[in-house]
Amino acid sequence: MHRAYAFLIAASLPLVAVAGDKLIPISPAQRAALNIATVPVTAHTGAISVGLPATVAVPPAQERVIAAPVAGLITSVRVAAGETVRAGQALATLKSEQLAAGQRDMAQAAVQLKLAEVTAERDEALFQEGIIPEARVQAARAAHDQARAALAERRAWLRLMGLSGADVQAVERGERLIDSITLSTPIAGAVLEQMALTGARVEAAMPLFRVARLDPLWLDIQAPPEVAALARTGQPVSVPGTAAEGKVILIGRNVSAAQTVLIRARVSNPEGRLRLNQNVEARIEGLSGTKHWRVPARAITRLQGQNYVFVERPGGFEPEPVKLLSQSAQSAAVEGPFVGGELIAVEGVAALKAAWQGMGGE
Repeated sequence: MHRAYAFLIAASLPLVAVAGDKLIPISPAQRAALNIATVPVTAHTGAISVGLPATVAVPPAQERVIAAPVAGLITSVRVAAGETVRAGQALATLKSEQLAAGQRDMAQAAVQLKLAEVTAERDEALFQEGIIPEARVQAARAAHDQARAALAERRAWLRLMGLSGADVQAVERGERLIDSITLSTPIAGAVLEQMALTGARVEAAMPLFRVARLDPLWLDIQAPPEVAALARTGQPVSVPGTAAEGKVILIGRNVSAAQTVLIRARVSNPEGRLRLNQNVEARIEGLSGTKHWRVPARAITRLQGQNYVFVERPGGFEPEPVKLLSQSAQSAAVEGPFVGGELIAVEGVAALKAAWQGMGGE
């Protein structure tokens, strides 16, 4: 009914006191009949990107994967997914035949080095007395260097397996044989994933735990290209309803299939309210560019790919194109040729749109 009445308005009223070539003439009686209500345009302060969707992510530098250094059997698991751990805390115990074999090889390498040292010292003395040729001394020196390198390799291998320096020395002296190693976390944080199961046999390099530090975190914000064009690194970012605050650290250079641009922010997580993969809304404060305005979301109408608001003028209303920067359920941030205080329609918008189209509007 309102749409038909709007067309009647457009057809029957003369264009008086025209403020532009698209004025929709509305008399006070017609305004009341169409229930048209207005509110003033206000300058947008603070965050223009209200309601920008974002996903919580962990910076790669704050994440560690603890894998099995050798093939073996998981004999115990000491933590579960979701638990908080401190740096160096034990996560699981792994029993391995390869570990025992590696210690045996190290003990043999230590014996070979001692023999090479004795041989090299003896040949040096014999060479000094002129009993043996220099070539033999050089061969003894080379054998000694090779034996030393082999022992260093076995020491490094055992340290990679998680043995302490004291354990490595004890194994080298033949005083100890260790058949199990304790897997520990190198960082403090939370256990994101626990793949290790007691009694399970694992292969070398198989992931067993994923641990991450959850403060600070990343927000991967999906912004319209118009907003991304106004964003700058270093701008403040916050998450409504939490104490999380931070700054923009990256603005993407490509547009996704959903026609959004990635804006990445690093934010604090002092209360632990943000969780990995959580979907939140983000605010980007103080975006640069031209002046922006806040309008009720219901004031915006769309026609042929362009957003408009209806601005009250003497004698009626005029459709004014605006650039939509962001929008929530209640309000929107727009860019448009306003000075502040202009009255725009928030009720009866559909009737005004119908009247405008009846006049041959875009």
